This record gives sequence, C-alpha cells and structure tokens, in this order.
Amino acid sequence: YFIILLASFSSIADNKITYFIADKSSSPIQISTKSSEQVGIVTDVINAIEKQNIQFSHSILPFKRMMKYMKNPKVKWITYGSAAWPGLQSLSLSKTPIMTVKHSFLTLKPNKYNKISDLFGKSLVLIRGFNYPGLAAYIEQDKFDIIYVKDHEAAIKVIAMGRAVAFPEMNIRLNYHLKNMKLPRDNFNFHYIGNIIADYDINLCFSLNFPELLKVKIEGILVEMKSDGRLENIINAY
Repeated sequence: YFIILLASFSSIADNKITYFIADKSSSPIQISTKSSEQVGIVTDVINAIEKQNIQFSHSILPFKRMMKYMKNPKVKWITYGSAAWPGLQSLSLSKTPIMTVKHSFLTLKPNKYNKISDLFGKSLVLIRGFNYPGLAAYIEQDKFDIIYVKDHEAAIKVIAMGRAVAFPEMNIRLNYHLKNMKLPRDNFNFHYIGNIIADYDINLCFSLNFPELLKVKIEGILVEMKSDGRLENIINAY
C-alpha cells in the first residue's frame, strides 16, 4: 500500500509543469503587474489552454534566473520562444505559431531614416542583455554610440528626450509601451527594418522532457484557437 502511495505521489510530482514568465522584460508578450495579475499575449494563450483541464504552475522570475531554471533537466516547463533566437527558447517549439513579429527603429518625427548607414556615428539606445541579431555585427564594429538602459520604458524615454536617435524593437512592443506611457504616437516614426531583423514567428516553447501526449493536446488547442479567431483577438487586445 505504502509503495503504491509513493508511486502515485511521484507520478504527480513528475507531471508538474511550470509556466515560466520573465519578470518585467517581456511586455506585452508576458505582463506581470504590481497586483500580481498575470496577463500578456502568451499568458492569455496559456490561460485559454488551462481552461481545457490542463494545469500549469506559474512562476515569475527575472529573465536570467528563468533561463537558469530552464536548464535544469528535472524541470518540465512551457514558455514562449522563437526559431530566430539562440539557446533553449528555440529548441522545442509548437508547430502553430502564436504570432509573427515585425521590427522597427523608433525615432522622433523629424529624424529621417532610409538605410542603416544613416545611423553610423549616431546614438542608438539598446536594452542591456537583449539580443539584436541583425545589428550585432555593426555593434561589434562600433558603428554607433550605444546608450544601454534597463528596460523598454527607459529606452523610449531616451528617444522622447532626444538623447538617442533610434531604438530597435518589435512593433507590437513599441505600440504597447507608447500607449502605456501615454506618449502621443504622432511624435514618433516607426521605420520598418525587416531587411536588418527579418520578421519571425513567436511560438510556445517546451522543455525537451515535456510529456509528448500533452504536447499533442496543446497543439490541437492552438490549431483551434487559430482557426476560430481567438488567437487573433488576444493579439489585437494589446
């Protein structure tokens, strides 16, 4: 009896899956508010999946600590990722993408931009610890004066104050933060930079030890959400 009890407990522990949320750095993909409310595009998708009798344990961590936990082979987890990124967030992705992201340089209205060389020798604002794949070679060659900041709001403030010329970011993030900071969209220009940072998909991302049957079930829910418009409604809310 004791052995059976032990076995059932260990199988429950084995089936515990963590949904990782990166604290403060991934809005509007994941948003953790001061009132500990969890929202954001991917979190809303996860909440919809949980309505189908699937339960995750939600864990909000600073990005670097989250990556450390994700490397632990004993932890089963789900979060978001992309084939365009390095490391664990590109290895085991859902077949159905959640959305496709486009990138732009955010500048003040008067600042003109046609090609990357227009910014050589000028100040660019970047977020410390973030990857900028299409810009990495130029950054290494010191083509820009870089101002590093801790988050998106700080970067947008630097642009609004005219301390830097351009800030590269996903359009959806730029729109979200401008709205959140109550800054008039008309003061800024978005210069689309698909030739530097190609459009890419954001998907759900699974740990390599994620239960296969559950993955299949989640994939089915994603397909349904895409076809009945729920995915699009979630994205449009942000």
